[in-house]
Amino acid sequence: MNVNMKNVEKPTKARFGILVLVFIAVAINYLDRANLSVGGASIQSQFKLSSIQLGVLFSAFTWSYTIAQIPVGILLDKFGPRLLYAGSICIWGLFTFIMAFSSQGGLFTTASASFGFLIICRILIGVSEAPAYPSNTKIASLWFPNKERARAISAYSSAQYIGLAVFTPVLAIMIANIGWESIFYLSGGLAIIYGFVWYAFYRDPKDSKKVNQAELDYIANNGGYNPAIDGTKEAEKVSWAEVKFVIKQRKVWGIFIAQFAASSTLYFFLTWFIVYLQKGLNLPINKAGFIACVPYLMAMAGVLTGGTISDTLLKKGKSTTFARKCPMVVGMIVSSVLCFANFFEKTPAIAIGILSIAFFANAASNLGWVAMSDIMPKKMVGTVGAILNVFGNLSGILTPIIFGTLLEKTNNFHLAMYYIAAVSFFGALGFLLVVDKLEPIDLSKMAKVTIAKLKA
Repeated sequence: MNVNMKNVEKPTKARFGILVLVFIAVAINYLDRANLSVGGASIQSQFKLSSIQLGVLFSAFTWSYTIAQIPVGILLDKFGPRLLYAGSICIWGLFTFIMAFSSQGGLFTTASASFGFLIICRILIGVSEAPAYPSNTKIASLWFPNKERARAISAYSSAQYIGLAVFTPVLAIMIANIGWESIFYLSGGLAIIYGFVWYAFYRDPKDSKKVNQAELDYIANNGGYNPAIDGTKEAEKVSWAEVKFVIKQRKVWGIFIAQFAASSTLYFFLTWFIVYLQKGLNLPINKAGFIACVPYLMAMAGVLTGGTISDTLLKKGKSTTFARKCPMVVGMIVSSVLCFANFFEKTPAIAIGILSIAFFANAASNLGWVAMSDIMPKKMVGTVGAILNVFGNLSGILTPIIFGTLLEKTNNFHLAMYYIAAVSFFGALGFLLVVDKLEPIDLSKMAKVTIAKLKA
């Protein structure tokens, strides 16, 4: 008996190496999304932009990012994340790098030409970053079993906040001492380098030389990648009839609503937050950069807390529906407290404390991708995950522009902050009331529905 035990192959831990690769990719991804927020006030001052114009510039990324989601999802399901993700990282790094060329005195002699060039660059960055989160979700569904997936997704999602917490003070110091152009050289260069690193080290489970059969069996037997099902060409085909059937499901729409609401708060912190610290709380850029670390680190703790709570509830025998709804609904309701910062603009420490609580709760509710992976057939994670990303990033189009418009009209941040809070609160109610059961969608029922319609 002891001999047999010695001969049993222990599972490798290759999936955690993959998690590290995704973690770094997400950190760089959000650095390239949010660097404009850090330089926003300086760019607005140099080019004499109105708050509405700055809001449009903040929003431009998500115009193309959102439109590109569905075609990118189809490509992802067909070709996989290795090559697509590597190329994406290099390309968005390139366009981030050349944003620095918009500085007056460089390629352009007028503010309007420089502004136009920034808009074009952000649009191109949006297209090239489109494969990122659908790829992350597909990788999580391939490499991690159900009982580990929420924590895995929470772990790499925390990278967006860690990256912002680490890099925002650095970028703020660079702006103060070198100029805003320098932050695009740094973040763009890092992305270009990492694109090559990704291609060199990432592999799907079926292609990895670092995973043994015991780990593959562990993943397959617990709801992850199963080569007998997921490794065939037939398993990779996705029909539009199947997509249509899936997006008609009530629970899918509940997840879409939650993703829009939670992302609205996130996009405030990715766009207007540093400007709010500078102009709403009257903090200099150096101080704003360092103080911004507090909400970002709280958000990191929040996203890890949300995933841990959800997985713990599952382990204690709670339903998937309850385990996902609890942190998502409570998190979105609590994050709506950010509007109370309006009453403490002359006491920045209290305002920052309120915003930190709000961002912690918002991050804890960041389980839309987990909920989607719970219900989605694996072959459709890229396609339908892309549609989920469309809904999440509609908020990225609307939030910066609405925020800038309300700021321009009222000359203060109050109404804009109330808008963010209201979207979060009603998003929580929407997810609570619209989602029925979070259980895998059975595509075999599609035929039954069709037959029933024919008989009717």
